[in-house]
Amino acid sequence: MTPQPHDADPESAPGPGKSTELGLSFTDRLVLLVGGPVAGALLGFFLPSLAGWLVSLRWVPMRGPLELIDSFEGPWAAAGLSAAGLLLALVLAYLAVLTCMKVTLTDSWIRIEQNDRKRTIARPDVDTVFVEGKKLVILDRDSRQLLRETSEARAEDIARAFVAHGYPWAKADPYEELYRRWVPDTPDLPGAVNALLKAREAALKKKAGDDIAELRDEVQKLGFVVRDDAAKQYWRPLVRP
Repeated sequence: MTPQPHDADPESAPGPGKSTELGLSFTDRLVLLVGGPVAGALLGFFLPSLAGWLVSLRWVPMRGPLELIDSFEGPWAAAGLSAAGLLLALVLAYLAVLTCMKVTLTDSWIRIEQNDRKRTIARPDVDTVFVEGKKLVILDRDSRQLLRETSEARAEDIARAFVAHGYPWAKADPYEELYRRWVPDTPDLPGAVNALLKAREAALKKKAGDDIAELRDEVQKLGFVVRDDAAKQYWRPLVRP
């Protein structure tokens, strides 16, 4: 997952006009798009034998489907199951690559591409960049989250790339101590914010990604920042200069 500056020695800092990409490396893509399908094909080939072994164990549930798979015999059955495993693994690998976020940054802008969606953040709008767990977080001067999304790149590679392009890098969230756990009808929050966070809690339980992001933006418009820890929400006020 090492970032590669275009048209430059990867070991040197990128110069003006150069860009760096962060996301799945060539090796990661190779593992997903080749290793995954090969493993799927092998699993499909040996699936009848595996099902037969599981059926022999008295405590194993769902014996009906396992007995059905165990009944598949002959080279055509093995070939068909191998092809099905290969195709399923290939589809899953393609979806994994497609949904991974790719970040391209220069000294002047940051472009984020994910799920066929693109957006650009101008350098003057960026005040702080840091990594929190697997999340890449970009804040503006009002401490508003311009980006908070999962990145497959290594944290050290992300830090190296942003520092090389002159972005203000932080080792941790500078506003960490301001966050508080949200509970329904928190008295320190306006009613509209409580209502949005309640709706967002439901979206988190349903894992509705678009609703989660949209409601987060709506909360920020009312002057508050929200972040998640599993299904728990934490909030803080915007910190303006």
